[in-house]
Amino acid sequence: MNWNDRETKLTNAEFDSLPRNADGDIIDLSNASVFITDSQRERLSEDDWSRMIDLDEEMACLMADARAEFGF
Repeated sequence: MNWNDRETKLTNAEFDSLPRNADGDIIDLSNASVFITDSQRERLSEDDWSRMIDLDEEMACLMADARAEFGF
C-alpha cells in the first residue's frame, strides 16, 4: 500500500488485508496508524493496541514541538 498518497481512512476490507505477522499483529502499523478508524482500532490485537498508544503519544509530542516552534 502506498501510504504517501493516501488521504482517507482505511476501509474495513483494506484494514483486514493489511500484512500481519504470525501473531496477527500489523507489520506496518506506524504508517497505517493515522488511517485506522476508531472501530478498527477496537479490533487490534493487544500488542497492536499498545503500539498504537505509543504512536499516539509520539504524535502528541511532535505536535506540541511543532506548536512551540511555529506558534500554533
